[in-house]
Amino acid sequence: MSEDIEVKKLIDKMLRELMREKRRSMKVKEKLVVHLSDRNFDEALKKHKIVIVDFWAEWCMPCKFYAPIFEKVAEKLRGKALFAKLNVDENPITSMKYGITAIPTTIVFVNGRPAKQIIGVVDEATLLATIRKFLE
Repeated sequence: MSEDIEVKKLIDKMLRELMREKRRSMKVKEKLVVHLSDRNFDEALKKHKIVIVDFWAEWCMPCKFYAPIFEKVAEKLRGKALFAKLNVDENPITSMKYGITAIPTTIVFVNGRPAKQIIGVVDEATLLATIRKFLE
């Protein structure tokens, strides 16, 4: 009986530690990639020289494959540009403004203007090389 109580305490402790670690890792990801909306999109472009935006939707399977690639590149280029995501379903004004008709679409903005558009899923090396051209 007391062994069951000890096992339960141990499991509870391990679960609490796992949850703490998950919250920490989520905070790190949140800082790497910000979520923009129709309301704050233009402000982000004004505030940052280089902004890389992943236009996506929750239902889009290629977007789900692309998300970890985008996050890895954001991590590798941390502090050199603002990496952001914009959900096209929730933010139709910005999506229409930039002519987003296929997702995922990634746009590199330089000084508030679109400089490069990538339609579809690309691998990490391609995305890195494309963005690095604008960081030089």
